[in-house]
Amino acid sequence: MAGINHVNGAGKTEGHHKTQQPLKIIIVGAGIAGLALAGLVGRSGHEVIVLEAAPKIAEVGAGITCAPNLSRLLSRWGLDSRLKKHVDSLTHVNLRRWEGGQFLGAAPLMPQAQVRHGAPQYVIHRAELHKALMEEAENVAEIRVNSMVVSVDFDKPSVTLLDGTIHEADLIVGADGMKSLCRKLIYEKLGLVDKATPTGDAAFRACIPLENVTDPELRAFVTEPVATRWMGEGRHIQAYPIRQGNLYNMVLCHPDPQITEESWTTKASKQSILDQFGSWDPHYLQKLIDLIPDDNVMVWHLYQHDPLPTWVMGKVVLLGDACHPMLPYVAQGAAQAVEDVAVLHLALDRISTKDDLQVLLKTYELARRPRAEHIMSVAGNNRTVLHLPDGPEQQERDTKFKAVTEGSENPDLLGDVKTQRFLWDHDPEKAFLDVAEDLIQQARKHYTDHGLYH
Repeated sequence: MAGINHVNGAGKTEGHHKTQQPLKIIIVGAGIAGLALAGLVGRSGHEVIVLEAAPKIAEVGAGITCAPNLSRLLSRWGLDSRLKKHVDSLTHVNLRRWEGGQFLGAAPLMPQAQVRHGAPQYVIHRAELHKALMEEAENVAEIRVNSMVVSVDFDKPSVTLLDGTIHEADLIVGADGMKSLCRKLIYEKLGLVDKATPTGDAAFRACIPLENVTDPELRAFVTEPVATRWMGEGRHIQAYPIRQGNLYNMVLCHPDPQITEESWTTKASKQSILDQFGSWDPHYLQKLIDLIPDDNVMVWHLYQHDPLPTWVMGKVVLLGDACHPMLPYVAQGAAQAVEDVAVLHLALDRISTKDDLQVLLKTYELARRPRAEHIMSVAGNNRTVLHLPDGPEQQERDTKFKAVTEGSENPDLLGDVKTQRFLWDHDPEKAFLDVAEDLIQQARKHYTDHGLYH
């Protein structure tokens, strides 16, 4: 299994190489991870089919943060021309107190992110990123909607659809999100249960069209290229402009009053937002909540998952939220999914015979699992900092916030320099290629020790 792609000192993949061994690959799920992988492996010469359960691929979600570890990869893969007109670059995060919206401090974002981390940080509507990845994937892969997978044969491998159709392939990739059927079936195969534990939190998501904002002061507030974070007991809000300032994106984390099904697309009411945040910041926040369209509120019920025993079962491999569902507190869900895509693509690029496949899948897991699961486990730590009740700890935190503008330590992990360096400086392609041969040997040993590889 000789290496195919190479990364130069700047961390750039040089050229795009055709695979020595074309595979038929079925990707379950046409989300960000599934489409990103389809575009890459399709260009490498593999035959790719993406199966999406939804009857059509429509605009969903709201704003998404593209941290430097994500934007670096999107740029390297040639997506800048598709994305550039849709992004908003934010200069900093304004930190505010819940009660009266008092300004506590500001944490820098751009252009510091470009200087410190070698790639930009920006925000974009999820639909625009999804569309760009779809346009790339459609050139090299077949995308089928209304194709709900109901069962998987891990060894053949194959998938069976709701209508009874069976699709066989050389490789099945489960990119079917936080409620992944592929993950559920792996647990069942192992005789285990995928436990989703409620965190006790939920997050409202809503967007306000700029045309709804007629008050001049409020209009200036929502169009300024900054993110605003309000913090209070058990709650926080993150908000920022997207679509060139024409839409104001809001994520409002709060205690979950009714533990219900894990989902991020459940409809909610504006009244439910007022029930949680009706006493917060009357100057800006209450005016903003009043402008949220009644039919534009979704709620994401937040669940913590235990790390999976394995990401690979037979000739099925998991990707993104299917193998490490992320809480939103450090804005790394999409970034970690795309890091997975980068490494799985490079692993598959090394294939020279189909006998190599399972070792290369395990190599991908060995490369990605420690980092992804660490970020998955610490994301909730930031929740504690942001949700402090009023009192001595909150006052100490807010005092630190005041010094953040001068470059002091930021108790908010997302704005902490050391945390940013760990999250944002990572180049998964370079990191993988630096140790790929060692990981391949570890993967081969794993299968040999378990009597699964010969």
